[in-house]
Amino acid sequence: MKFLYKIISATAFFLIFINILLHSNQRGRFTYMGVDTCKKCHNEPKGLNQYSIWVVSPHAGAVKTLRSSKSKKISEKYSIKEPAADLRCLACHTTGGGRYKRTASEGVGCESCHGPGSSYYEISNHVNFRSRMNGYVKAKKLGMYPILKYEDNLLKREKLCLSCHNNKRLCRPDNINEIRKQKISIQVIDKLRKGDVNFIHPLH
Repeated sequence: MKFLYKIISATAFFLIFINILLHSNQRGRFTYMGVDTCKKCHNEPKGLNQYSIWVVSPHAGAVKTLRSSKSKKISEKYSIKEPAADLRCLACHTTGGGRYKRTASEGVGCESCHGPGSSYYEISNHVNFRSRMNGYVKAKKLGMYPILKYEDNLLKREKLCLSCHNNKRLCRPDNINEIRKQKISIQVIDKLRKGDVNFIHPLH
């Protein structure tokens, strides 16, 4: 059994490596600003309310779950003493994988999906009032990850989601029914809805 856990742990390290490679180009040039930066504009009750949608989502509480008794029980299998401080867990439970102080406690924030925003967070670098597409193209050059509904971006969004939401992660459930319950299908990735959970935060 211990040998099995070693194999699983090694697989987890490999997934972390893949997760890092996924954004290696952006991380080499850009850094994370944190949800408080995004919140300054994206928290208008009658307009850009993406923050208010995110803050009540499971993503917002992802890092807090690592401090739960359930997480500690799972971590014991892999000799992880403190899951909330272990990079194997933080890789998918916080923005930047626990390597950035500014985002270490925010959970899976905006930039976990949209890419590090140090260069595109200014409104002039991701918004074009004459052409939304032109604003988006500029933002991509400045570090935004291409997951919006243009071009072939559904496949890129799927790659990003499944870099964490997969059955090889350490905290995957053992029960087959729970595995099915937690599965993220391409339909979920496309619609950004799963049961009562809503991740839709559209532009206005």
